[in-house]
Amino acid sequence: MKTHRCILALALFVATANSLLAQRPEPVLPVIVSGQDSIWYAHQAEAWEAEVKKHPKSEEAWRNLFNAKYYLKFWFDGLKEPTSAENSVLTRMEQAIPGTFTYNYCRHTISMSSDFEFAERALTMIPDDVSHETVDGLLGYLWRTGADLDKGKRGAQFNELLKRQYEGGYYPDFALRYNYNQLEGMPENAIYIGHGDLDLFPKIMMQRAMKLHEDKFIVVSSFLYIPNYRDGICKHLGIPPYEVEAAQFRLSQFIHYLSEQTDRPVYLNASVPYNLETSANEDIKEFCECLYQEGLLLKFSSTPYDNAAAALRAFEKYHLEYLTEPRFRTENYWKGSEKLQVNYVTLLPKFIQRFKAAGDEKRAQWLYRTLRASITNTQLDETTKQRYLQHLENFRP
Repeated sequence: MKTHRCILALALFVATANSLLAQRPEPVLPVIVSGQDSIWYAHQAEAWEAEVKKHPKSEEAWRNLFNAKYYLKFWFDGLKEPTSAENSVLTRMEQAIPGTFTYNYCRHTISMSSDFEFAERALTMIPDDVSHETVDGLLGYLWRTGADLDKGKRGAQFNELLKRQYEGGYYPDFALRYNYNQLEGMPENAIYIGHGDLDLFPKIMMQRAMKLHEDKFIVVSSFLYIPNYRDGICKHLGIPPYEVEAAQFRLSQFIHYLSEQTDRPVYLNASVPYNLETSANEDIKEFCECLYQEGLLLKFSSTPYDNAAAALRAFEKYHLEYLTEPRFRTENYWKGSEKLQVNYVTLLPKFIQRFKAAGDEKRAQWLYRTLRASITNTQLDETTKQRYLQHLENFRP
């Protein structure tokens, strides 16, 4: 019985220790960055709630509590508008730390389609130790309000924040290299329409912080539903405004308009048509007939052309040797973003067959080994690796 009692006591201690460990407050980052699940966010909400009670004036505690509640919306309802519940985090935050950077930024996050005053206030008081994901949020606001086209103070702040992100090592090397290849494969003065942070920020970061491919014009697909953003693009490109009622706007039609009105080639990330297809307002069958794959990108063209030759020209510009190199450092941000690597295996293996058909066995073997390395050298889980490696086997020379 004595031994049994000791085992029970030990079990109770372990359970208690694990419970305390689970409630330890940690920096709460977006889901795409942290890779955590709903249980972790729920525990962090409890942990930071306790910190707020201990330190009611702590901006750090309030911001992490807000984040934990906010990111729970990916599984549950998450944080509501401040008017929907008397005890919401923002209502309490307004009482505890009004006028602070944290309050203004969090308030902007909840109501980013209106109340621009909160984002504008936050931009005037950015702390030196602000988190990377917060800078991304401010960059997103600046971008959709036309800062990328501004030649004055606003544009300078946009560029400075992009430089800050680049120099901070926030974006993984492989993400920058993948985006560089996409830019490299496009002809001069191309218009690029992209979707998502990892698709867009690295490109404009390279333009503004590294002065690379500055001739390309980067467009955020989701912002095109905002009339002011759309009008700014048309003005910058020197074309008439796109006149359409808000309820009648169709992204596919606007892309067609850009292609017709400008003398610039228009390229899309492969995810853009997929997002259009899931929209109830878009009929994209005719639109997709105007899309031609050129390596890592899709080109919109209402006039048929030889995309095989164009795709090869793009491929010849890609830098792929880095895919065969070992990982020299552990990326500590954007967990899961290595999935970008699978795009090589999805979009490029047809070149293996093309090289083999042309009698270039050596180059076909090289590309097969390179694409295989793009998967085996990642930290993807084994199930995902095997799925893409099996797909690649269909093209083995």
